[in-house]
Amino acid sequence: MHIDAARHLVTHALLPRWPDARVAIIGGSIARGEATPTSDIDLLLIFDRVDQAWRDTLKVGTQTVELFGHDPATFDYFCREIDRPAGRMPLANMAIDGVSVLPDVPPYRAATAWLRTHAQQLIDDGPAPLTPAMLASRRYEITTLLEDLIDGSEPGETLATAVKLYDSLAQFALRAAGAWTGVGKHLARRLRATDPRLAADLLAAMNAIASAPATGKALFDTAVRRTLAPHGGLLLEGFGAPAPAAWRSEGIAFPASPGDIQLHMDER
Repeated sequence: MHIDAARHLVTHALLPRWPDARVAIIGGSIARGEATPTSDIDLLLIFDRVDQAWRDTLKVGTQTVELFGHDPATFDYFCREIDRPAGRMPLANMAIDGVSVLPDVPPYRAATAWLRTHAQQLIDDGPAPLTPAMLASRRYEITTLLEDLIDGSEPGETLATAVKLYDSLAQFALRAAGAWTGVGKHLARRLRATDPRLAADLLAAMNAIASAPATGKALFDTAVRRTLAPHGGLLLEGFGAPAPAAWRSEGIAFPASPGDIQLHMDER
């Protein structure tokens, strides 16, 4: 769908349902001019205040619309507390890169300008840095995935492991570099922008893993070792992850056995 058609649909079929919206922005592939025949309309609505933020998936005729409803406070909370720790900023990116569909008059213009400025500041602040424990945990995960991939022989399992390793290694490389990440196609795009060499190496590895498994495994091995090297390399022995002491269910224990009862009686 072209942005003009999306704007017409939103303006006439959706905005009348929410006349109090101060900001209405179409984001995603339609706003970027990259829409496919099945692309959804991503619509961000910002109000003065909502009781709670929400997300709805709607159908207008045959067109799917993904609707995100917020006010300034919930928008900020979701960006800071939900998205930033995960290394992604989909709402903020929608606000910055999207197309406003409300009339260009002062009340709407000011609210949209504020939202874009606020979202840009959130993006500029960057993702939350990985702690040493997080880096170690991710190195361990990637190392075990690489071992599983190298040792694997069943085609379906090998492919599934390769998919997971691609995701884990790409996420690690981006977060370790202080860059934002993404999911699916957005992860691949961000990796190409931040580390084009790794992006090319992982693409070659994935292309080879099904048709030439030995070649694909060797390419993954090289990519993993080169990516982890600046952060301590592969990690297995010595890795630990103690759980918080409070992580236990109350009242759960082994049932007493006859031997336990006799032992307690003897102790008396």
